[in-house]
Amino acid sequence: MNWVVILAGLVCLVAIACASDGDSEQDEPIPRASPAAAAPAPAPTPTGGPDATPISGAHPESTALPTALITATPPNAASEPPSSTTASIPPSPVATVPALTGIAAELARISKLVSEIRELSADGEPNVALVDRDRIAAELAEDLDDPEVLAEIADLEVLLKLLGLIPQDESLLEIERRLLEGAVIGLYNHDTGELLVLGGGEEVSATEESVYSHEYVHLLQDVNFGLGELFDNAEEDSERTSALQALAEGEATFIETIYVARQFTDQDLAELFDIDPDSLAALEAAPDFLRLALEWPYIVGFEFVNSLWRQGGMSALDAAWADLPETTEQIIHPEKYHADEYPESAPTLPDLAAILGAGWDVRDVDVLGEAYIGIWLEALGADRNSALRAADGWGRDGYVLLDGPSGGSALGLLIEWDDPATDALQFSTAIERALDAADDFTSLDGGSATIAVWDGPGGVLAFALDETTGAAGVAVAPTLDQATALLDALVGP
Repeated sequence: MNWVVILAGLVCLVAIACASDGDSEQDEPIPRASPAAAAPAPAPTPTGGPDATPISGAHPESTALPTALITATPPNAASEPPSSTTASIPPSPVATVPALTGIAAELARISKLVSEIRELSADGEPNVALVDRDRIAAELAEDLDDPEVLAEIADLEVLLKLLGLIPQDESLLEIERRLLEGAVIGLYNHDTGELLVLGGGEEVSATEESVYSHEYVHLLQDVNFGLGELFDNAEEDSERTSALQALAEGEATFIETIYVARQFTDQDLAELFDIDPDSLAALEAAPDFLRLALEWPYIVGFEFVNSLWRQGGMSALDAAWADLPETTEQIIHPEKYHADEYPESAPTLPDLAAILGAGWDVRDVDVLGEAYIGIWLEALGADRNSALRAADGWGRDGYVLLDGPSGGSALGLLIEWDDPATDALQFSTAIERALDAADDFTSLDGGSATIAVWDGPGGVLAFALDETTGAAGVAVAPTLDQATALLDALVGP
């Protein structure tokens, strides 16, 4: 996909509490609010047609970016930053306004301020339009109809249904289409350099200003670091793609936060934290897993970027673009990024299709990653802290999706841990509690004291730890015999 989007519910990840006395030369720290407490920003009522209020100019030099939304690769595990985390705001330089008028002048002013905050520039005027929801829906629909994206969505639908994370009778494509078209309020296209913001009034509203500041950061990233090429290079590695997305969205959210802290009045903030019922409804209607996965790069990416900035300012962010994070684990744990700790490869899995027999074939092979494992547990019903602890200590993993006779599907997953003695037990406790408490799963007698088995919406799910290595095996298949056969192949009988 070629778009980077901003969701209505994620425009305001930060509550601005700038209690400056006016005498200090440096802004006060801004405490972060929990994303759950931050109300979604409104969707302004557009007054023009799909091309309302175009602000045209030279396109920045850019390359195509296959945006790593949930359709492209599972962004992984939700992580809510501690409430004590702070982001100190560097002094704001004085900006000069180009000789433009109306909305064009206002957007040029915002562009200049964002460039100065991020200490990066882009030649030429951005290709901006304030548009209505129909235009945004049309742009998203074009990407969602791409054959490669449709194939990725189809694979992900199989995985999520096997794990019981989306309804069995619904299409993931349609779920995503409703979510994105209802909640997206800003887009940046890396193919064309086009930047769209939901709006279209006679003035730039506070919400439009905030969204534009966020999306303009993506333009700066594209021009200065070549996002398209970076994502192309990471295309075959879902963990690298998700980590890169978290860096991109985390940085855009971080700069947006600084911008809002400096520029917005109390009245602007009141508008920003107002709730648009349609956008909120779109977010609340989405399955928990998809909502958490879409939030992840904004929330955890912000924390990662904030940690870099506190150590070395904007130059540290520049350095991160030259030395990209490799895994979602590195995003969650910046110390592992600095230590260059990441697995070189996924574990080698047995030939699971052969174990199931005639008619079974491998559909997809991929990695979940620490982040995705945490989201999975939280979506099942585990509280966030328990889900984070259970995913912590991730060493590496790999999974295989299988297609079988009569439309059957199966999954084999193996997770290895940094410390098998403790990390494996934390995960085992969390997943068993979550599945036991989940309404859609019923505990079964697996015929062995060493494995746990549940009848779920996607089939029979079997789980066990390898008694020698501590690796966690998860298998899902249409029957109990098939699930236990896959599990035995993964972690031994």
